[in-house]
Amino acid sequence: MRSSAFHSTAIDAPPELRAEFLTRTGAWTLGGLVVTAIVSVVSLVFVVPAVLQFGTFAILGVVYGSMFVSQSVARNMVYGENKLAGFLLGTGAQGVSFGFILFATLFGFGAVSDGLLLIGQCMLMVVLTGAAMFIYVTMARRDFSLLGAGLSMLFIPMLALMAIQLVWPIGGLAGILLSGLFVAISAGSLLYKLNFVVHKMDTSQSMEGGYDLSLSIIVLLWNLLALFNRLRR
Repeated sequence: MRSSAFHSTAIDAPPELRAEFLTRTGAWTLGGLVVTAIVSVVSLVFVVPAVLQFGTFAILGVVYGSMFVSQSVARNMVYGENKLAGFLLGTGAQGVSFGFILFATLFGFGAVSDGLLLIGQCMLMVVLTGAAMFIYVTMARRDFSLLGAGLSMLFIPMLALMAIQLVWPIGGLAGILLSGLFVAISAGSLLYKLNFVVHKMDTSQSMEGGYDLSLSIIVLLWNLLALFNRLRR
């Protein structure tokens, strides 16, 4: 009989426990994405129009604040003792900021139907990318220490530039290249997080893994939408 007190990394756990951990982590990831999606629609309808009336700095304040809450405050709660509260706070805050990129995608260029199609296409790309990455990291142990070090240095500046680009976009080829770089960094972050969950995270940390993965997925989706919005100009 499996002991609930058994803890190890997922890759070293017995097959039954590993499958249970990955299933729970996947469920938390999906749950986080659902919370973010619901809040992002609320943000799109109510928060974004209200904030737009107060100008550029209000937009930056809300977007920066939401990102700070999700990436720092709420994440510390998830890894601490207030796990569920932190999970809901962080995924909800991520939804508040995501409402702004939804607004730009749906109402910034052409018909709303075109924006909806683009959102669907980018979501499919993220799903396929995530599935391929998951298969890749489960095939063998891999050393992503250099990738992790690079992401540690670049991730916060990237989030800051994402917010700035939302209200002061860089035009031309330079803007496209910068958006492409953001996509590459966020894809690398998702790969690193998936590898960390499978190979290094304790099997008791399914909520923590689901939280980190849901945030990484949303950041990748944000940057894909930003890139294709720029190409639509």
